[in-house]
Amino acid sequence: MTIFLNIIIFSKFDEQIYFQIIGNINRSFMDIDNFRKVFEPEVSKIMADYKVPGMSIFITKDQETIYSRAYGLRQKNQVKPATIDTLYGISSITKAFTCLGILQLHQKKKLNILDPISQYLPISLDFKDDPVTIQQLMSHNSGIPSLHSLVFTQMNQGLYESKIKTYPLGNWDDFYHHLNGAQSEIKFSPGKKYYYWNGGFVLLGQIIEKISGISYEDYIKTNILTPLNMNRSSVTYEKSKTDMDCAVGYNYKSLGSDFDRAPKEFLTGPFISASAGIISSVSELTNFLHLLLNKGEFNGSQILTKELISEMFRPHNENIASKPLEFIANAKQSYGYGLKIYDNYYGYTIITHSGISGVTGGNIAIIPELNLTFSQLYNVSWLPPVLMHTALILLLGKNPIQIMPYYKRRQHYARLSGTYEAYRKIITLKITEKEGMLHLQDDNWQESESFPLIPRNNDSEVMEFYTIYPGGIIDIPFTFHDNGEITFDYERYIMHKA
Repeated sequence: MTIFLNIIIFSKFDEQIYFQIIGNINRSFMDIDNFRKVFEPEVSKIMADYKVPGMSIFITKDQETIYSRAYGLRQKNQVKPATIDTLYGISSITKAFTCLGILQLHQKKKLNILDPISQYLPISLDFKDDPVTIQQLMSHNSGIPSLHSLVFTQMNQGLYESKIKTYPLGNWDDFYHHLNGAQSEIKFSPGKKYYYWNGGFVLLGQIIEKISGISYEDYIKTNILTPLNMNRSSVTYEKSKTDMDCAVGYNYKSLGSDFDRAPKEFLTGPFISASAGIISSVSELTNFLHLLLNKGEFNGSQILTKELISEMFRPHNENIASKPLEFIANAKQSYGYGLKIYDNYYGYTIITHSGISGVTGGNIAIIPELNLTFSQLYNVSWLPPVLMHTALILLLGKNPIQIMPYYKRRQHYARLSGTYEAYRKIITLKITEKEGMLHLQDDNWQESESFPLIPRNNDSEVMEFYTIYPGGIIDIPFTFHDNGEITFDYERYIMHKA
C-alpha cells in the first residue's frame, strides 16, 4: 500500500494545518509504518490545540502490540516524560470494571441483576411503584436524570470554579438524602429513557460492598485488577500518587486557555470510586480489553462466563438520543453494561467508552471482528475522541479525512473562516472557528461583539447558518462562487472574503 502525506494550509487567516491522505487506500489492514507517518502528526496537532501535557496510546491486534507510544510530559514543571506505563485516572472507563464486578456477583448467585436496587440500599426513587433494577443502573436506563453528585465532588475538591449550586456531600447520609429528595425529577418509567447518570454507578459500588462484605476498592483489586496482572492499577489516588510514574493532572476552563497554575489531584473518594475512580496505565488497561475480547478468559483463568461477557456487549439501552456523530458516520449507538456500542462502524461493530474527570481522561475501544484494541489516556480535563477514531479508521485501511464528519467539518470551517469585507470596506467582519463552532466577530462599532453561527442542518459542509442578535434572528447564508470567491449575506450587506 502506498500512502503519501500532504500538508495543506487552507487559509492564511486560519493557521490550523490539516493533513490529507492521498493514495491507494483500501479495506486491507494498514501498514504500521505508514500508520505512524499519518497518525503521529495529528497527535501533535491535537496536543498543541488542546494544550495537552502528556498522552499515552496502546494498540493491539490479535493480542500482539502493534503500536505503543507516549507523548509529552506526565508532569510539566519537573519535565518528567510520559511513558506507556504512566498512571492516569481512567475516569468513566471505570464503569466497565464496576459492571464486571456486579456480573461476577450475579454469576455466583449473590445477587440478581434484575433485583430492585431498593432491596439492597436505602433508596426510594421509583416511578409509580415500578422499581429501578441493578441492570438498569448498569445501562443508564433507570429514567433517573443527573443529580450532579459527580460535579459536587469535582467542585468540593477544587477542580474548577462554577456557578452551579453545590450540595455538601460529606457522608453517605448526605448522599442518600440528596438522592431520595429527587423523587419529583423522575418523569419516565425505568427502561423508557436514557440518562447518563454517574450516581447510578456510585450505587452499584455500594451494592458490591454490601454483598461482598469488603470495600469496593478491595473487591476490584482482588477480583479484577490482580487476576488481570494490573498490579500498579488502583482505586485510591493516595496509593497511586507515590508511584514513580504517575501523571499529574491539569485542568483548563476552555479550549485554548492557559492551564491553572496549580496542578490538580485526581478525583478520589467514596462518591467517585465506582463511577470514575480507577487509576491505570494504557499497558495495564489493555489487559482488561483482552479479557473482554477473550470472552472473560485471561491467562487461562475464566474471570467471567462467556455468556455474561456477551451481555456486556449487547445493547440494553437503545433510547440514546440521536445526535450528530462527528466521528462515526451513519452508526447506530446503544449502551450495554458500562460500555457503548456502535453498529455499522465503517462495516464493523465497535465497543467503546470515554472518560473525563476534570484533570485526566481517556478512551478505550475494541473491534471484536478484528481482535483489535485501542487505549488512550491523557492528563488534561477533556479531549474529543478524534485520535481514537482516526487511529481505528486508518488501521481499517480507510481515509479519515474523506469519511469522518469531524474532518470534513474542520476542513469546511477552515475554508469559511477569515476576514470578510463589504463594498469598499464599509464594514469588516471576521469568521473564526472555536471549539467546533463558527463565530462572527463584529468590531465595527463602539463595542466589539461576537456571535455563534448555528448551522441550519447537520451536514458537514453546511452553508446555511443563523445567529441570535438583539432584536431577532439573522440568517447567515454562505455562497461558493464559480470564480472561487466566498461571500455571505449579513443583514443588508454582502460580505466578500478578503
